[in-house]
Amino acid sequence: MSARKYWNAEIETMAPAELRRLEAGLLAEQMAYLYDASPYYKAKFDGAGVAPGDIRGQADLERLPFTEKSEFAEAQGAGALIGPHQCAPFDDIIRIVGTGGTTGQPLRMGMTAADIADYNEMGARALWTTGCRPGDLVVSCFNYSLYAGGVTDHMCFETLGAAILPFGVGNTKRLLGILADMDANLALFSTPSYAIRLAEVAAGEGVEPASLGVRKGFFSGEAGLQIAGYRERIETLWGMTAHDMYGTSEAGVQSGECEARQGLHYSSGGLVVAELIEPESGAVVAMTEGAEGELVYTSLGRRACPILRMRSHDVVRVFTGVCACGRTGFRFETLGRSDDMFIVKGVNVFPLGVQAVLAELRPRLTGEFQIILDRAPPIDYHPRLVVEVASDVADHAREALADEVAAAVRARLGFSVAVEFADQGAIASEHKTRRVLRPYEAKDG
Repeated sequence: MSARKYWNAEIETMAPAELRRLEAGLLAEQMAYLYDASPYYKAKFDGAGVAPGDIRGQADLERLPFTEKSEFAEAQGAGALIGPHQCAPFDDIIRIVGTGGTTGQPLRMGMTAADIADYNEMGARALWTTGCRPGDLVVSCFNYSLYAGGVTDHMCFETLGAAILPFGVGNTKRLLGILADMDANLALFSTPSYAIRLAEVAAGEGVEPASLGVRKGFFSGEAGLQIAGYRERIETLWGMTAHDMYGTSEAGVQSGECEARQGLHYSSGGLVVAELIEPESGAVVAMTEGAEGELVYTSLGRRACPILRMRSHDVVRVFTGVCACGRTGFRFETLGRSDDMFIVKGVNVFPLGVQAVLAELRPRLTGEFQIILDRAPPIDYHPRLVVEVASDVADHAREALADEVAAAVRARLGFSVAVEFADQGAIASEHKTRRVLRPYEAKDG
């Protein structure tokens, strides 16, 4: 086990004011690059009446408009390989990956060798923060078919020095056999919901998950470990320590949770600037202790597909004090996605809130769920809440349980739902679990 405390001590323990000065110089260079390399970004500057030299630091970024992922998706849908944010010539691009997510077509993104190195650096910082070390054998259960979280995150483990087995998604029973055959310091890299699903399949095969020797879990792609009881359930089932992570493919941002478990450390300092905004108005929110808002990202050195004030739609609460681990950058906890939020009769609802309520009804419920919005807003009806019920709950007990679920949601969150049950294992999968379904959008389209 390495005695090294930080992957990049200089950046991770740098005083915030010093980091701002470092990033200001990088930001000035990047703004000039965007303006010169991309007519698309030049138009954003010109439309706002801003010259690249006007952006002297993070505080100046609010003079520029936001960028939405949909802007690039529209261009790709019209036939572009990458889109208007491609700044490097294709001769310099050595990898094309697709972003993740639960809706729409993957967004293609190009990367130069330097872009890949920066991504690997951010990933290694985050993974080291979570406790991943050389000598670990990490079984990756993310999609390797186009998805950026497959090969790209895979390379972060290799940069750190851990061994990685690229299993991918599907064939869960085969995976259990592979795990049973390996005598190593095993770790699992997956979504939190897949860790639960894998344990359930193991139990169905007569295998105790904890007997497989997977002692670390690195979980990304979904929120969940912040829900009371969810992390503990994974750790109990597997006999492992579960570590929370966060990343966005478009921004190349990575974050990881240290042993203090006091939020996710933003692991992209010096490479991607993060702003906090009010989701509805777009107004900048100061990064102060306990502040809440949506994260917005601007890359500082990306060459192929740089981003400028890209909205993440991830709503977070930030913490700015120095952590017990000694890292000085901000930390955050995820509250939900602004585009997953919906309003029922004036009540703002995030799926994470629903998940927290359902977690209190284990073991009768698995905690997996989906919310179905059948009609476009205003939502003056009862959304359907489909929840997985444990296989040992008798049919005659389900009506009373449905009433209990509805009452708990109404009491805790202030809105009413129509509860439906799904069999255990019907919702959770190897992929990201889509929590909010809007079938009316398909009808409108």
